[in-house]
This record gives sequence, structure tokens and C-alpha cells, in this order.
Amino acid sequence: MFELFVVGFQFLSGSIMYAHILAKINGIDLRKVRDGNPGSSNLWRAKGLKWGALALALDYFKGTFPLFLFIWLGKVSNEYVVAFAAFAGVAGHAFSPILKFKGGKAVATSFGAWSVLTRWEAPTILGTTFALFSLLKRRTTVEEDAFRVLLGFLVLFFYVLYRTMNRDFHILFFYLANFTVITIKHGKDWYRFFTNRRKVHPNV
Repeated sequence: MFELFVVGFQFLSGSIMYAHILAKINGIDLRKVRDGNPGSSNLWRAKGLKWGALALALDYFKGTFPLFLFIWLGKVSNEYVVAFAAFAGVAGHAFSPILKFKGGKAVATSFGAWSVLTRWEAPTILGTTFALFSLLKRRTTVEEDAFRVLLGFLVLFFYVLYRTMNRDFHILFFYLANFTVITIKHGKDWYRFFTNRRKVHPNV
């Protein structure tokens, strides 16, 4: 029962839409910014570095807490429970009840969840891939941003494959679940990227 509580608590943590809340405080409707995603990247574009970075940090840390605290206290140790709870946080952000189950794209929260599961390893792989792409393409469209996420997860797969060969099957479970959510949230943008059908967004 306690493990179910941890999973539910992590889902609730993930469902708190900090960027949306901070945007409301500043009188901004994120639905009218760029692609309408209620995440930190759009708040960054609408309100600048300070507010965007704050939302980004909160989105990251809600992918780690309270799960990390329960692990640190020794209350949760089963690897599959940890993986499922980490996924619950990502799902909470992507399908937040606060926004009628229309949440954000779950990238920053995924970073947090991967930090719980692998410490620095998976986030470093994702972050490095994102950074290299950004160096090659400074100003990106929504579709290019989505492709960057896809590229990061494709590179991450090789790390997951290595961990799976070492019998860390909970890592594979989380990757497949995480990638499914990422696909749901980015799939339309991937389609437009590969078919060269760029959608015009406000405030790009």
C-alpha cells in the first residue's frame, strides 16, 4: 500500500504545472505563446530568463521529488517501483489533471526522473545531445525542437541497451514508458518535421 502511495504522490507532484501557474501570476496565457505548450520553454520565451529558468528548475525537480526523498529514507527500494513512480511523475506532467489532462511535453520532468534512476548518466547523454544540436542550429522551430528530443532519446537507447544487457530491466521499462509519452506529446511535430510541413506559430 505504501508503494502505491509513493506512485500516486509522485503523479500528483508531476501534475503541478509550475510554468502555467507562474504565467498566470504574470498575466500570460501560454496557450497563445508559440505552440501553446504550457511548459517552461514557452514561459522563457514569453517572460525571459528569470521566470523561464525558475519554471524549468521546478519542472526538473518535480521529476525527482518526493521519490528521491523516499529512496533516501529507505522507504522504497524495489527498482521496478522506483521506475514506475518515476514514470508516474512524467505522466502527471504530460497529462495533468490541473489542465484537464492536457499537460506539457515532459522533457524537463523526464530529465528529473532519469536522474533518480541513473544519477548523472542518462541526463548527461540527453543534455549533451541537445547541446550539440543547439550548437548546430541556434534558432529552432517547434518541429526542430521536437526532432532534437527524438534524437536525444534515440542516442539514449544505446545506453539503455547496455543497462538491459546487464539485467537492469527496470531501466528498459522506464525508457519504453517514457518514450511512449514523449511520442504522444511530440508525434505531430515529428511528422511535420519529416514531411517538411512547418506549422506557423505565434511568437516564434
